[in-house]
Amino acid sequence: MAAVLNLQPQTVNGRLKLDLSNQGLTSIPEEVFDITDLEILDVSNNKIISIPEAICRLQKLYRLDAYSNMLTSLPQAISSLQGLKKLYVHSNNLSELPDGLEDLQKLEWLWVKDNKLTKLPTKIFSCLNLVNFDASNNKLSAFPPGVEKLQKLRELYIYGNQLTEVPSGVCSLPNLEELDVSNNKLSTFPPGVEKLQKLRELYIQDNQLTEVPSGVCSLPHLELLTVGNNKLSAFPPGVEKLQKLRELYIYGVKCHNNKLSTFPPGVEKLQKLRELYIQDNQLTEVPSGVCSLPHLELLTVGNNKLSKFPPGVEKLQKLRKLYIYGNQLTEVPSSVCSLPNLEVLSVYNNKLSTFPPGVEKLQKLRELYIQDNQLTEVPSGVCSLPHLEVLSVYNNKLSTFPPGVEKLQKLRELYIQDNQLTEVPSGVCSLPHLELLTVGNNKLSKFPPGVEKLQKLRKLYIYGNQLTEVPSSVCSLPNLEVLSVYNNKLSTFPPGVEKLQKLKSLSVPASQFDEFPRQVLQLKTLEELYAGQAGGRKFDIVPDEVGNLQHLWFLALENNLLRTLPSTMSHLHNLRVVQLWNNKFDTFPEVLCELPAMEKLDIRNNNITRLPTALHRADKLKDLDVSGNPLTYPPQDVCEQGTGAIMAFLKQESVKEERILRAFNRLSVRMSQTQWKPLARSLGLSNRAMDAIKASAPDDVPDQVYQTLVQRREKEGEAATLSALEQHLRDLDFQQLAEQISPTLRTPDRRGQETGAVGAVGGQEADGLQSSARKYPSVTVDQKFPIINFERLEEQSILGRGGFAYVMQARHLDWKQDVAVKYLLTRQIEGSEQEVLYSEARKLKLASNSVHVISLLGVCLDPNFAIVMPYMENGSLAGLLRDVDVPWALRWRMAHEISLGMTFLHCQNPQILHCDLKAENVLLDGDFHVKISDFGLSKWKAESRVVTKTSPEGSTITHAPPEYFLDINLVPTEKFDVYRLAVTSGQRPDLTLIPTDREDVTSVSQLMQTCWSQNPEDRPTFNDCADRLRHVQDRFSREEVRQAIITVEKMKEHLSTQV
Repeated sequence: MAAVLNLQPQTVNGRLKLDLSNQGLTSIPEEVFDITDLEILDVSNNKIISIPEAICRLQKLYRLDAYSNMLTSLPQAISSLQGLKKLYVHSNNLSELPDGLEDLQKLEWLWVKDNKLTKLPTKIFSCLNLVNFDASNNKLSAFPPGVEKLQKLRELYIYGNQLTEVPSGVCSLPNLEELDVSNNKLSTFPPGVEKLQKLRELYIQDNQLTEVPSGVCSLPHLELLTVGNNKLSAFPPGVEKLQKLRELYIYGVKCHNNKLSTFPPGVEKLQKLRELYIQDNQLTEVPSGVCSLPHLELLTVGNNKLSKFPPGVEKLQKLRKLYIYGNQLTEVPSSVCSLPNLEVLSVYNNKLSTFPPGVEKLQKLRELYIQDNQLTEVPSGVCSLPHLEVLSVYNNKLSTFPPGVEKLQKLRELYIQDNQLTEVPSGVCSLPHLELLTVGNNKLSKFPPGVEKLQKLRKLYIYGNQLTEVPSSVCSLPNLEVLSVYNNKLSTFPPGVEKLQKLKSLSVPASQFDEFPRQVLQLKTLEELYAGQAGGRKFDIVPDEVGNLQHLWFLALENNLLRTLPSTMSHLHNLRVVQLWNNKFDTFPEVLCELPAMEKLDIRNNNITRLPTALHRADKLKDLDVSGNPLTYPPQDVCEQGTGAIMAFLKQESVKEERILRAFNRLSVRMSQTQWKPLARSLGLSNRAMDAIKASAPDDVPDQVYQTLVQRREKEGEAATLSALEQHLRDLDFQQLAEQISPTLRTPDRRGQETGAVGAVGGQEADGLQSSARKYPSVTVDQKFPIINFERLEEQSILGRGGFAYVMQARHLDWKQDVAVKYLLTRQIEGSEQEVLYSEARKLKLASNSVHVISLLGVCLDPNFAIVMPYMENGSLAGLLRDVDVPWALRWRMAHEISLGMTFLHCQNPQILHCDLKAENVLLDGDFHVKISDFGLSKWKAESRVVTKTSPEGSTITHAPPEYFLDINLVPTEKFDVYRLAVTSGQRPDLTLIPTDREDVTSVSQLMQTCWSQNPEDRPTFNDCADRLRHVQDRFSREEVRQAIITVEKMKEHLSTQV
């Protein structure tokens, strides 16, 4: 930083100044303190955490600006700067000020506001030359004595603290001009205010005062007085003596009103008064003298109990703003229309049924608010106001609108909702500056032509009408940010809605869409999406494309028929609020656990019985509503304690599961199936369950190990600890397995480095690509690979094992999502095996461009080379087919997607041959979409020549085509993969078991028989397969596929509950 800083001071107004503001500094460069002639030093708006004691060398310093940094204290040496007159250290993190500041006898300006001070130094008021002192917005509850010694003080700001009293010495400051003690806890004020004869501005609002200090009316120079938002019931007499008063604030707020019911006489003598705020009281009449104030520019008397207005309003010729909203007025004084300078008139929320004639005379009027009344017509003169920018007439009884609205050429905002209009005024579409239009809750059945001319329109509200379509011209509004069309009779969106590239908020509840409107999911800028369906036609599926809405922070899907959510929602990293109440969820959507920004989740009134422990990962979740669900987990007493208790419970349960799971993962790596059976029997598994374990592929062993432990824990409860498990294994004479448990009990290390875990990945991030090349001499490191630090991966469970590598499920601590990590079985790196793993990563990087091939998230370089991929929630196709009778509609979609993925691989240049396509290598995401994986045996092929030089043993022989057995050295072709498509189960299916009364089954059966033809040349290409399977898939509707998914999920859930 020092290399680019300009440390050359400049002469400004005759003083030597060094400006280092806004430089991103974390410290002041040492060279600065060698500039001993420096008079002004500005280091404001940086990130400085301390000022060194070397500041004492700057003895000529006149002004120090160190505000808006990260200072937690000031150096003692600052008190040695005898020439210092101005010290600005506000907006830092100071919790105290150093003693000795009283030595700064020339100090005139001291600003310490916006810090964390709880007290001030006892001798601070010995700085007798102070003229401006600001200690506002701290945590001061008391003031040190001696403030009366500051006889030169002109301005004192101590607002925004916790003071219960004002120091009495304040009233002995003869030169005080401004005093701000607002926003404290004052209930009284010290006597003697009348002695402040030079006081011009007094701020005592936002306290707990029950009366205005009586001496206030004896301050002859007072120009501004604000006593709003206290507990006042009266104002002291003598207000007429405040001859210089320009602004008077006696307002309340709805939750903390003053209670003035009357106003003292004499207000008419305040001839210099320009602004009067007396809203939110209990006044029944406006002080009559108000209409005799010739310089009054602003008058607000809203939210009182006024039923009439005093005569003489026409005399207020300089009045610019008049607020008389929220009263009980039945008419607006006709004289209001004689105010030539009026710019804002607010009379909403009264009992007006008519408006006085002559409104057209208000030629300077910019804003008119007459909503929430009982008007049946808008005054015709309104359309003759050339400068009108805001017109609000909503919530009246309007059935028509006066002609001429097109003349309002400066109109920016028009509110006409909640009336009885049957049409939008046609002239509206001729308003070139209109930015906001709301016509909701009327009786509109159509929209006037010309909407496309509203090129500046940002917000359009047409909800609650009888519209059957959104005008197509809406899609031509380039600046539209908010579109609300809910509660109409819409069944479609117009084509081109995706052109609304600035749209941030869309509301479509209570509409008649046949399915979720997919067009809106192309709106990449969308931040808020409202699709709850309390009325209208309900949605039963949310499309995958919702994951494209990367800026979405609010999603409302309540009152629908949803049972699942798409896995792509995990991409919504900005989603903070999710509303899902009154749907049909039987299980908690796991994808919600992957939303790192989620703060509020409302999923009440569904059929959920259990919350996943993974929900604790949503660590920003502070508002969770699960009421109205038949929850059994967490226990009811936990749920009744609220969100904090639920999240703490889930986190505690997760920690228990993860410790035991890590231990069993270590066991599974070394456990053979011969050891498996007696262990399974000893844990109480049935013969059927043991047969399933014995017949399962090696990839499934870790999961089976874990499931047996879960069952054992359920049987033995708290007794099923790791220590008990270790003893249990020793009793079975599984000493080596027991040894794998022991280190876990001694050192629960995440990566298992001290426990000797097989294939663990850890260590520091690689020094770079050069060090990686030294480590892996057989591998040419691709600089385009995203590098992932393995330290940020938290191992969870083993997903599968192959001939030379295994895949571990892990949690990325930064991304807050689960991933799959593939690395070698042993810590000893074999060159050829390492090269194959790296070659697989290269192929994955290219193949990731297909949605039906597993994508590459990145690679780890240390401690061993590893591939990081997305975690697939639904496992492999083999596992699904083994456990569940998958409906035909979903089977054909999967088959079609396999053919699409393989077509993509075969179309690359050089061509990628998979060479080990089987159901175990076809993974399924959260919505059962296909992702082809495991490229360990795949090969590059160019010009009929296989490029890959090495490949490990372990190819699945049962899936090999017949030509492979005739010549084991035969160069693979794409027809190898086609054959494997037809025998994904390891053998040809028994055709006698296939139904013959289904046309779709017959068609696919014929295709499969062609694929396993003995002659490779007779087999079709994957492109041909994709075409034929597409025709089969098209016989099923989207609804049938959705129902198939729901059926599969229910069957999986049922299986998970069986012992």
